[in-house]
Amino acid sequence: MAGTVEEHFQRMPYRPAQDGKVEIHSGLSRHYPTLHGNLVTPQGFSRDLVVLMAHPASNFLSHFLLDAFASAGIPIMGMNTRYSSNEPALLMERAAEDLGTGVRWLKERHGFERVVLLGFSGGGPLVSFYQGQAERPTITQTPTGEPVALQDSIPADGVMLVGAHAGRARVLRNWIDPAVVDESDPYRTDPSLDLYDPARQLPLDRDWVAQYRQAQLRRIERIDAWALEQLELSKDRPGADPGRVVHRTVADPRFVDSTLDPSDRKPGSMYGDPSIANQGAGGLARFVTARSWLSSWSVNHSRADALTDLTSVHAPTVVMCLRGDQAAFVSDSRDMHAASADPDAELIEMADLNHYLVDQPEGLPTIVRRLRSWLDDRVLSPSSTVAQGN
Repeated sequence: MAGTVEEHFQRMPYRPAQDGKVEIHSGLSRHYPTLHGNLVTPQGFSRDLVVLMAHPASNFLSHFLLDAFASAGIPIMGMNTRYSSNEPALLMERAAEDLGTGVRWLKERHGFERVVLLGFSGGGPLVSFYQGQAERPTITQTPTGEPVALQDSIPADGVMLVGAHAGRARVLRNWIDPAVVDESDPYRTDPSLDLYDPARQLPLDRDWVAQYRQAQLRRIERIDAWALEQLELSKDRPGADPGRVVHRTVADPRFVDSTLDPSDRKPGSMYGDPSIANQGAGGLARFVTARSWLSSWSVNHSRADALTDLTSVHAPTVVMCLRGDQAAFVSDSRDMHAASADPDAELIEMADLNHYLVDQPEGLPTIVRRLRSWLDDRVLSPSSTVAQGN
């Protein structure tokens, strides 16, 4: 495989924020604002089409899908937003701006006729957010009032959502541990809401699950109140964006009870034992600022919501569900497919495949083969039409 594809490192200048906030300590990033991409191409490739992958904060420069697509004859670029390795400051509106920089770069710098967005995992809501705004722009600022430049975004020519969830805020709303009663002390908990109590019986009592879900939402709302209070307290301090730790965020009842949202998955989480991950430093939304919480993680304030954004996406769309996934569930894919404004949107459910295809070497070529067939039929076919909004 290595001899059949080439990697081309990309340096893409982007428009830095002008709101006076210091989002990152790196002087290189502040003084030389550059997005990075890895354009992987097969030998003798066509410029008819290129696939673009991105994630709000994860590094996609070496994603396992890059070589797989290029080896199948499809040029593909994985790119990072300005928030790669800086997730605590993430604003989804600016991450969408960065994705737009990648779309424009591929079309104008490299001359590709069509750019198709591929949203893997958390990249799914990012590409849905971007494409929804590119086709029907409505957002001119972040939830906290900072201006963003999404109005002149170039719509992509198709959207592929693979192992994707519907939004960071929706995920956290389902994963956050409602047993926490004191945000400053992760060890003070309500035992009646302890998902990982060894005495808890499976399958989980559905009335208890309903109470648990309501308690999760109440915890989200308490952190919302903190974030809004910090914005009010800091309104006369232009550079302020207070931060905090959000403890215990790996506690979705679906991790322990596979009869909830049934699929081919095994009990557990993408981190392994969810009860251990729930206590660790690497959990979802562990470190946030007031602004990033409202933009990215609050189900009551974030606008990056695939179930809303896809209602504005008329471009050809395919949703591929990995039925063994422990992070993006079957219901996520079905709901996103139902939300799409593309009347011919396709839903593909891949039996048994897990989120990262761990120990499933047959999964990668199968995924690429199905998606290449979709690209041929919906994007490259002479009879296909690409919507660019209404």
